[in-house]
Amino acid sequence: MLSRSNFIQTDEGADRGDDIEMASATAEDQDFMAAARQDMPRLIAEVRGLGALLNQTK
Repeated sequence: MLSRSNFIQTDEGADRGDDIEMASATAEDQDFMAAARQDMPRLIAEVRGLGALLNQTK
């Protein structure tokens, strides 16, 4: 019998939390979700910085 499961490992060692199992996500969906922890804070900082620039020009 073969078994297949896709999941995101949340951390390693003592910091490891619950894994996130992906039921019907594509490989691209999984890559996006796995990268979100690093990418979203950078995106938010960029949007805030651009908002500050816009407010300076008013």
